Amino acid sequence: MSIDEKLLRKRERSAALMMWMAKRSSYNKSLLDKACRWAVNRATTLPPEEDFLRDPLIDNDQGFDPDELDRYQRGETG
Repeated sequence: MSIDEKLLRKRERSAALMMWMAKRSSYNKSLLDKACRWAVNRATTLPPEEDFLRDPLIDNDQGFDPDELDRYQRGETG
């Protein structure tokens, strides 16, 4: 067996294990389910500096005030 085949088999086993863990974590009944949920969350969560969906306006709490939002939704300007 070549190195490429070993690497491929390792990736296949890893993918199968992750799928099993994701399925198991959706049950959330036993301690094993909760441990799988913790591991899947930890493996898939991005650090804040690498998360492209983060919005600095939201993070810094620089959003609209309720009156400004209401005027915007009604189409008023100024």
